[in-house]
Amino acid sequence: MSLPVRFLCLCFFALLYGGARASEPQAASEPQTASEPQTASEPQAAPSGQTASAPQPAADAPATADTPAVADTADADVRRIDSYKIDITGPGDAVDLLKSYLEVYKWRSQKGLQVDELQAAVDRAPQDAAGLLNTEGYFKPDVQARIEPEGDSYHVYITVEPGPQVEVRNVDLRLTGPINDDPTYRDALLARLARKPPLDKGDLFTQSDWDLYKRTTLNAVLVRRYAGARITQSEALISEDKHYVDLTLVIDSGPSYHYGYVRINGMQRYPEKIVRDQVHLVEGGEYRRYEILNLQTDLQEMPQVAAAVVDTQLTNTPPYNAPVDITVQEAPLQKLGLAAGYSTNTRYRGQIDYRYNNIADRGWVWNTKAVYEGLEQSLSTDLSFPKQPDGYSHKIYFTGDHSVVQGLSTTSYKGGVSRTVSDRNIDRTLTLEYLTERRDSGDGNIDHPHSLTLNYQWIRRDLDNQRDPHKGTIWQVEGGGASGQILSTQTFVRLYSKGALYWPVGDEGIFLGRLEAGQTFARSASEVPTDWLFRAGGAGSVRGYDYQSLGVKADDGTVNPGRVLATSSVEYQHPVYKAWRGALFADYGDAADTWQSWEGHTGVGVGARWISPVGSIGADIAYGVTERQWRFHFAMGLAF
Repeated sequence: MSLPVRFLCLCFFALLYGGARASEPQAASEPQTASEPQTASEPQAAPSGQTASAPQPAADAPATADTPAVADTADADVRRIDSYKIDITGPGDAVDLLKSYLEVYKWRSQKGLQVDELQAAVDRAPQDAAGLLNTEGYFKPDVQARIEPEGDSYHVYITVEPGPQVEVRNVDLRLTGPINDDPTYRDALLARLARKPPLDKGDLFTQSDWDLYKRTTLNAVLVRRYAGARITQSEALISEDKHYVDLTLVIDSGPSYHYGYVRINGMQRYPEKIVRDQVHLVEGGEYRRYEILNLQTDLQEMPQVAAAVVDTQLTNTPPYNAPVDITVQEAPLQKLGLAAGYSTNTRYRGQIDYRYNNIADRGWVWNTKAVYEGLEQSLSTDLSFPKQPDGYSHKIYFTGDHSVVQGLSTTSYKGGVSRTVSDRNIDRTLTLEYLTERRDSGDGNIDHPHSLTLNYQWIRRDLDNQRDPHKGTIWQVEGGGASGQILSTQTFVRLYSKGALYWPVGDEGIFLGRLEAGQTFARSASEVPTDWLFRAGGAGSVRGYDYQSLGVKADDGTVNPGRVLATSSVEYQHPVYKAWRGALFADYGDAADTWQSWEGHTGVGVGARWISPVGSIGADIAYGVTERQWRFHFAMGLAF
């Protein structure tokens, strides 16, 4: 090979080798600084004042001096650990947030975790933590994370400096669309929204409050007339210094809707009329969402209906009527029920009941029930009528009862008619009833009181949960009586009230307080039926004493009902295991013929509560202080 040719070959190989060396990665003299993370849920401010697009997830950061590689051996990618420690320092609210959502906390108990997976999670922790803190209004957080070997395992250290929380500088709410054609309604709506907004000027910004503000505002527009309202712009613009946020919300109302025709689907077993009679929406009337929801609730409460869905079809063309579609799943025509149980008040219990849902093809409901208990027995039947357009429902009933309690044998028969209306969490009932009774105390003295009474009952329930209340109240008030001039042995007036308070204690405890009081104003208790008098004792009353053992005691030990009653209870419940709670309680009360003869009796004890699918079931061991006796009580929960 000639010299020139050899020289050209050497130059070619030199160039080829040099290019290959130049393409190899070089070690950076300083680790790269990741850009400051922003929340993805809202647009952020760019330096120019324009809204920036939401950030994309960043790739794993390279190991630095602060976050050393956990292994430099060839098999580091297959090394596994079963647990590791984490220490996080910073303000309490920020630490609690990160403990709930960071990956490195979720993986602590994961078995067989690869070390490089843990390293990657630690590398992502500052960016993930910043995103979480953004949702709480911290847009200048400083989060550091590192991992260090510790024996056969590893230790993760995280430090958090959330920085200042941004403040709402301005809230710009705008309504567009046909709602502006009615400035009176629009201004009234805006004034109502401005009274107590979830987020206002000067408030500290959080993503949850901003979401609540948007949801609340949109619902306020949707609830009446403007069923097609929608959010057309939602923006949270952070200032360049990240100390303030400007909020913008624009809602397009869409057209004003009116009710169209009502169509009912699914009625085969029952006449359509019983459902249509519950529909009080006037075709052409102004759309109101709460009327749709109330109608669905009313239908689902009908005994002939197993499930119901009420929906509206919104049209996009004038005259903007909204046809109402009602879809019904029918309940069986007949129902037979059998039940058995036990209560320390009335002992063993057996029950059979039968219901027919379509008497005379009018949707009238006939119920009959027989109950046998160790101390009380009853047979009842009633005929219930569908709810009327004014919201009232009516019932005709007849009941026969027999009981032998504390030496007193009572047999009574009563019949009457009741009228009930429910408004949200309040029930009101007016009852006209005739009752005749035979009361035998066993000493040869037999009373035969009878009465024609008119009684009014008011019950208000305001509980956070009907099955397992932790907070709220329930209250019942009654007033009624009879005239000795009208089918009654004596004139009397009876007033009665009872209430319960549920209140949370700490993170898990519940305080329960109960008060009960009543008085029957009458010349003599002997001529007043037992239903209109009072006795106390047992579960749900004063524990530590037998069922209805507190009253007017005769010489032979019989406990007769009295004209006055007052009882109270305090109880503390605390979780012990899953749906089980322990309870400590103290009861105090009595029933007597007069307030002068009323003597309070105290009961104290401990118990267990099981929160079952149907409510609280309790078992108590109570000590009756006055009688110096122990009693066991078993019963359902207190709520009435």
